[in-house]
Amino acid sequence: MLTLYGPLNKNGVNTLKLRAALEEVGAAYTYVTVDLGKGDHKKPEFLGRNPHGKVPVLVDDDFSLPESDAILFYIGEKADAAHLLPSDARGRATALRWMDFASTGLYPAMSDAVLATQSGEPPRKSPSGELPLDRIERACRVLEGEIAKRPYLTGEYSIADIGVCAALYSIRERLGFDLTAFPATAAYFERITTRPAWKKALAG
Repeated sequence: MLTLYGPLNKNGVNTLKLRAALEEVGAAYTYVTVDLGKGDHKKPEFLGRNPHGKVPVLVDDDFSLPESDAILFYIGEKADAAHLLPSDARGRATALRWMDFASTGLYPAMSDAVLATQSGEPPRKSPSGELPLDRIERACRVLEGEIAKRPYLTGEYSIADIGVCAALYSIRERLGFDLTAFPATAAYFERITTRPAWKKALAG
C-alpha cells in the first residue's frame, strides 16, 4: 500500500499529476492530508519523511520520496506494465524534458500570475522581461508546435503527458486561460483529461 501525503487541495499541479498517474496504473494508495495552514508540514513526524517540509511525499513501505517529478518517475518505473515510462534512453530523456518544461516553465509562470492577481502586486517578470501570461503563451506555442506532430509527447502516453496536462489544468482553472488559440494543444488536453484515470482523479 502506498501513501501519498499532500495538501488540502488535491487538484493542485503537483498532487493532481501524481493522483492521475496512480489511478492510471491502478495502484492502491491512501491520501493523507497535510494541513499547511496548521503547520503540519513542520511537525517532526512529517519532517522525518521530508526534511524540506514540503508536499507531496510518497511513502512506499520504508521508502519516503519527496519532489513531485521524482515521484512521478518512480510511479512510472515501479508500474512498468502500464508503460508510462519509455523503455529506451532517448524516450526517457524526452519524458524528463517535458516534465521539466512543465515544472520550470508552465508552473512558475502560473504561480507568478496567480500571486499577482491575488495580492495586487505587479506581475513578476522573468529575467527575459516577460510577464507571466506572456511566458505561458510562449510555452504553449512551443507545446503547440510539438504536439501537432504526434498524439503524445514521447510518441506514447507517458508521465510527460501527465505532468504537462496537470500544469495546463491549473492554468485553465486558476487563471481562466483559454487554449482555443492553440488548437492542437486544446485537443491534446481534452484527449488526456478525459481518460478514465483522469476523470477519477479530478472527481476525487
